[in-house]
Amino acid sequence: MSESGPVVLFDEACSMCSRGVRWIKARDADERFTLAGQESEFGEQLLKARPERLKQQDSIFLLDQRGRWHSRSGAITRILLGLPRAWPVLGALLWLVPFPLRDLGYIVVARHRHRRH
Repeated sequence: MSESGPVVLFDEACSMCSRGVRWIKARDADERFTLAGQESEFGEQLLKARPERLKQQDSIFLLDQRGRWHSRSGAITRILLGLPRAWPVLGALLWLVPFPLRDLGYIVVARHRHRRH
């Protein structure tokens, strides 16, 4: 876990993920989040400690300051809640969507994330 705050672990081979990380970086003026590729040394070290239920997922992960792991739409929602300005409002609205529907939306998008258009 990072001492500076929550850690976002992303797939560096995914162009959509890389764009998402640039988007987070542009809005996280206080640098609340540590951003790390899953393939980086730091990322690989952290991923070894993730819970068994997350071992098979190819996803975005958020390791929060309490050491709790979040993935898929749960990670995205918590990232939005941690950003300044209006983004927490969007995160709160997204939080109101039932978890299975949120994750279904994430899975549909993630299924096509490595495709080039």
